[in-house]
Amino acid sequence: MCGSSPDNDARVRAVHERVRSGVRTMEVPEIELRDGAFYIQNNETITAGYRPFDLDSQSVVFTPVGSTAFKARREPLQYAEPTGPPVRQFQTSVGDNWYFAARDLGFTFPVFGRSVSRIYITAFNSIHFDPPVVQTGWVFDALEAATHRGAVLSPLMITARKPRFLEYPRVYVDERPDAIVVTWRSSANAPFGYDVQAELRGDGTVMYSYRSVTGMRWGTPVLSPGLDPASVSRALLEARDDAANDLTFATPASLRGMLDIRRTEVSRLRDSELVAIRIQLAEAIDPSKIEEGQTLRFQAQIEDQVAQVEIDRNEVRVLSFTGLRFEVNGASARVDGNVVEIYGMQIDPTNAGSRSLRVSSYYRPPNGGANDQSVFTIAFPAAPRVSTRDLSGAGADVELALPIAEPFALGIFNPYVVWDELQRAHGTSDSTWDGVVMYQTFFTDIIFYAGAYATGGNVQVDGIANFSPFSGTKVARAPTLLHMNQLTYNYSVAEDSASKLLLHEFGHRWLYFISITENGQTGRFLNPASAHPAAYVHTPSAFPVYGPDESSVMGGGYFTGQSDGSYRAHAANMGYSWTDLYLMGLAAPQEVPPWFYLANTNLPREYWPAEGVVVSGERRDVSIGQITSVHGQRTPSSAISPRRFRVLFVLVTEAGKEPTEAEVAKLNEWRALMERNFATATGGRGALETTYIEPTKKRTVRR
Repeated sequence: MCGSSPDNDARVRAVHERVRSGVRTMEVPEIELRDGAFYIQNNETITAGYRPFDLDSQSVVFTPVGSTAFKARREPLQYAEPTGPPVRQFQTSVGDNWYFAARDLGFTFPVFGRSVSRIYITAFNSIHFDPPVVQTGWVFDALEAATHRGAVLSPLMITARKPRFLEYPRVYVDERPDAIVVTWRSSANAPFGYDVQAELRGDGTVMYSYRSVTGMRWGTPVLSPGLDPASVSRALLEARDDAANDLTFATPASLRGMLDIRRTEVSRLRDSELVAIRIQLAEAIDPSKIEEGQTLRFQAQIEDQVAQVEIDRNEVRVLSFTGLRFEVNGASARVDGNVVEIYGMQIDPTNAGSRSLRVSSYYRPPNGGANDQSVFTIAFPAAPRVSTRDLSGAGADVELALPIAEPFALGIFNPYVVWDELQRAHGTSDSTWDGVVMYQTFFTDIIFYAGAYATGGNVQVDGIANFSPFSGTKVARAPTLLHMNQLTYNYSVAEDSASKLLLHEFGHRWLYFISITENGQTGRFLNPASAHPAAYVHTPSAFPVYGPDESSVMGGGYFTGQSDGSYRAHAANMGYSWTDLYLMGLAAPQEVPPWFYLANTNLPREYWPAEGVVVSGERRDVSIGQITSVHGQRTPSSAISPRRFRVLFVLVTEAGKEPTEAEVAKLNEWRALMERNFATATGGRGALETTYIEPTKKRTVRR
């Protein structure tokens, strides 16, 4: 449900720093104030990398030119209705059965310098000519397309990551004497769906057809022979030797050679915008010498873009320059003996320019400090060719060298840009607002990992969390920014779940960052995984919002003891618990009744239990004193804490599109809902003000 976490905060801040540093300088449109809420049109500064699908109801024909290029042309839709039932129904879960081998073709298909007679078809809308390796990235973007190891054809390549409401497709295969037509159709669940097709002809021609792409605004048409790092052509751009034995932090002797950088080379691959950063080490990496709890990290930073490779005794994890999360064995890097090679895309590839590069090795723990670093400047000539293309503009035969890809991506929403622009345009300030609720009329990257998140903000309170340099009474006050996802998606489909999401994310302004003492030990016994109570914590609502026996929107459940000593869980998480109200400054410590949690259960370590589940566990009682013994008394106390909170509402619309009346009405509905249910959940102790009134400008009288 919730993506709020220190890691997410760091990611969002990094995205914002990239914008502030001038990599993207597009002006944000003027903000419209309507009925007390704000409306702003999207652009690259607000949602970096946003490029929605634009090939609806079209076909694109690719005719081979030798083995290294195709001519591409866009045509009216040439889709052929499948003639039989689906040969595979992938649906919601694919597990290990995410691809299948079609029957041997009745002809030989020439592609990428090969002659193939057998294909492999995946749940990810792709055709391969060898057993494929699963692509684990969040989005199959330009870098994923350029570094994919095996040969692949796909009209709309996606990955093993998918949003909750996307169904994997039903696959149809029609065979002809000199062609095969593969159709992927996903239509079982709203709001996402698609009906796309690939036709492979005996002369090597490939045609992609897009009958419908309903709500599915991401994916990548791609034709690629695959990247073979050992044989791919390279052009050296820069090389730098590094001094031996110059590690600056204490590191186990057995690992020092694996972290000692001796040489760095930067090369262009395939005359394209793809570059390789090759880090040569003093010794080959030997995972057997890495003990449990130890990690080697290698980092490449070009200007403000960062990629990382982490290696422990069990696996290799890669965070690409464009990635959202670490991926096991990610395709954008490789480890081979004493070489760590990281791939990236040249910034502004059509123009020459110099970029600073820093490569570093780290040993973790104890301190994560850089053990070895090398900093230098690379002069990038303009790339001879760019593999990322705009296929919708291919009206005539345009010759394109392989690989060919047009990534469509949802982009990364930046709430800090929206707040900065509100301050610029309307004089809003950090010190006078508690929250900024931001919805969009389009989808962003958040659909792959969360329903919403809260980030930033400081309520200027001590005693409700462990020490952080970003919060407390000694840090300036700032509003919490709430990225609430698409206006009518997922939790925002119905009133009760929309209320739950709003109260949950706003609750993160104060909740749930506490530790407690128990049997002389201090720890996060109530919230061991994240800023949410574990599913085994009894968190009854102080004041019901929708019905009896509710529990906190932050997590936990309402547990009722059974005659046999077990407990039955009720998971109606709609309000705030007394503990929540204390942390929010809306209840005195003596008002908080004792509560409990159930140790030694198999319930999740965050969020809530399944409705009606019966569990046995050791009941451990908790009191407010176990919080204050760690954090001290809340400062300021509930006696002088604010009771009224100011929250702004913002709707970001598609670029060039004004909000519809229905969208305005829905935003106002969620505003009224949050005001009403916050007051109910706090027993009238707290109130929200969500209407922005433009201050009256003072007239200057000249004498």
